[in-house]
Amino acid sequence: MKVYGKCKNCRNEIGYSTEANTRVEFAMKDGETKTLNCKNCGNSSEFHVDELIANRSKSPLILAGISFLLVIGVSLYFLIFGDSEYVYFSIGLPFVIYFILDKQDQTRVSSFNRRNLKGRVHNI
Repeated sequence: MKVYGKCKNCRNEIGYSTEANTRVEFAMKDGETKTLNCKNCGNSSEFHVDELIANRSKSPLILAGISFLLVIGVSLYFLIFGDSEYVYFSIGLPFVIYFILDKQDQTRVSSFNRRNLKGRVHNI
């Protein structure tokens, strides 16, 4: 997943790739603060985990496109050799792959963005 922070100098988005699914995992793997360098102005900015925002990935769309190209080849094979009942199954497969991967990515991004590392401080 890719997380972003705004550069404090030029307000450009700075991206960082991570395997963490939540802010807690991010803090355990990469620390509570992360220093990122802006490619636009060259300034380095330090971000707290709660200042970073996750965005949806394009990988489900890319994988669905690749599987669609493979399905076209398989469909042509089935049409040439007469097993046409498998063509319907193979055409729907890239759509199923896309929707499953997109839903998982959407869940991961919303889980990261919804919960902050530092919650509300209670006076008890």
